[in-house]
Amino acid sequence: MTKKIALFVLALSALFSCAKPDNFVIKGEIKGKADGKISLMKYADGQWVTEDSATITDGKFQLKGKSDLPELRIVALDPQSVVANFFAENGKLSIVANIDSLDKTVVKGSKSNDEFQLFQKELISLSKEAQEMQQRYIQAQMSGDQDGMQKAQIDFEAMMQNQQVYAKNFIREHPKSTVSPLIALMQFSQEMSAHDIDTLVAFLDPTVKSSIYVTELNKVADRMRVTEVGAVAPDFTLNDPDGNPFTLSSLRGKVVLLDFWAAWCQPCRRENPNVVALYNQYKDKGFDVLGVSLDRTREDWVKAIADDKLTWHHVSDLKFWQSEVAQKYGVQAIPFTLLLDKEGKIIAKNLRGEALAAKLAELLGQ
Repeated sequence: MTKKIALFVLALSALFSCAKPDNFVIKGEIKGKADGKISLMKYADGQWVTEDSATITDGKFQLKGKSDLPELRIVALDPQSVVANFFAENGKLSIVANIDSLDKTVVKGSKSNDEFQLFQKELISLSKEAQEMQQRYIQAQMSGDQDGMQKAQIDFEAMMQNQQVYAKNFIREHPKSTVSPLIALMQFSQEMSAHDIDTLVAFLDPTVKSSIYVTELNKVADRMRVTEVGAVAPDFTLNDPDGNPFTLSSLRGKVVLLDFWAAWCQPCRRENPNVVALYNQYKDKGFDVLGVSLDRTREDWVKAIADDKLTWHHVSDLKFWQSEVAQKYGVQAIPFTLLLDKEGKIIAKNLRGEALAAKLAELLGQ
């Protein structure tokens, strides 16, 4: 009888040892950091919250968490000192870092994180090239080299297109990974229509559709339906730089470019000269612009308007990304533009440069 009980206990032990873990344990080491506090953060309800915290002893620490599906986590000493930004999944994980080079932290034990790092590595390479093109544009602008500015802008847009192609190919090759919907959310949800997002979500494997990132994609799609081509742009009233209320619908009867931007947004500032030229060309033919700033201070906002010679209408609540109008319009990134017809219906989204010029020529003549 004793032997049978022992065999039964061994069988149960084997059964449970093969069961999928329902949490994850991180064992970490930070070289050059003997002691201190460290936190594990997760994204919930629109913000990063603490999931666990620990004391670093002799450079080592242990953190615990739980995730039904692989999800992004942050391990940080403080908001300015991120040790690791990684995909966690239930099981045993390890983190090895050096306090003098936290950007080279190594995380092991998560297949999803391996996929995430593969994507990030290529994206960082493309981003460095994009930054070089931005510097070329700035240098050409400072020297008054219009041809150089135009070439840098074309090269920059081509590089951004390459980023999107890479992201789409990654998603196509990893339909069972929760990394894929996060990439879609970060890289091109702003450029997609609600139908495009619905199609992408349908393509993903059923096992990842309960991911928080799919939930967020669906929320983006729902917001986008409000600003689909053919819909009437939601009306709103915000204050202009002098504190006077201005209402979008007061521009009915004109073709209107609704432009979400900010002084701190370099892509927005690079596009401004194109919009200035088109505004000057078509303002007497029934074209107008309403700029909605996501700035935080009036000083920065007003200075950018003056510096870029933006002589059209401007409004803002100076609430940054918390702007109620930006949230109503589902703005995820800027620049974000909508072209409205004389009845206030949306006829195009995110037209820039030559594409915007061609559309205005079609609507208002040369």
